[in-house]
Amino acid sequence: MQEQLFLFGLTVVAIILATISDLKTFEIPDSISYFLIIFGISAQIILAVTSQSFQPITALLISLVIASAIAIPLFLLGQWGGGDTKLLLGVAAMIPTFHTTVLPFILTFTFNLFLLGGAYAILIMVYISAKNWKRLVKISPLVKTLLIITTVSLILPFFLKNILFIFLPLLAGGITITHLALILQKHFFIKKIHPSQLTEGDWITKDLKIGKQTIYKVRKIGVIEKDIRKIQRNYKKSIEIKTGIAFGPSFLFSILISGYFGDILFKSIPEILSKI
Repeated sequence: MQEQLFLFGLTVVAIILATISDLKTFEIPDSISYFLIIFGISAQIILAVTSQSFQPITALLISLVIASAIAIPLFLLGQWGGGDTKLLLGVAAMIPTFHTTVLPFILTFTFNLFLLGGAYAILIMVYISAKNWKRLVKISPLVKTLLIITTVSLILPFFLKNILFIFLPLLAGGITITHLALILQKHFFIKKIHPSQLTEGDWITKDLKIGKQTIYKVRKIGVIEKDIRKIQRNYKKSIEIKTGIAFGPSFLFSILISGYFGDILFKSIPEILSKI
């Protein structure tokens, strides 16, 4: 129990540092993730030796396999950057099990991460939309219509006592959020940088050419070190990259909630059902 709390506390501190960096630079330092992975694996080996049990090693392997199965596809599909992927593996190595859940901790953590991350992303999108409202509706007048429909769909269930209308806000809200996300990604989450500012994992928006020769072809996982060296050596113009939302805060919210409360949804369902 004491070992669990120590590793949990160390992980929280590391994620706080990663979050600060992500908010400032849109990057999670590899050094933080590598520290968590190496320290976590070492700690589980020491626990296995001192307890004369394979259980810590078994839990570690299960945790890392689950984290890899979740993080690597998201990285290859271009949904996550390398920093997010490595940080999830770091959490998996540090905390294979925890007393707030009977499941491997990484499952609870990841479930909460997606749930809280989704809520966090929506709040950020609402903030950016409100801040740039005039420009937003000029780019897409449809946003106004979708917001009106969503608002009406939220009100209707209070007056029309039909169970089908309960799902209407989810449908309308989902369509609105998806449309908003596409507009923001295309027009607001783009910036131009000098080739010297490129870092590993940056998502370049279009192929880079010098004359008819293509020196970089867009890939979902972003640029790697080899690409950066080639671009910086040959390309002198500014480069357009996608920025997106810093996901570090979602890791922080999730580790705190998962460590204190456990799985948000599964623990909330019985309470919700008891009030229906």
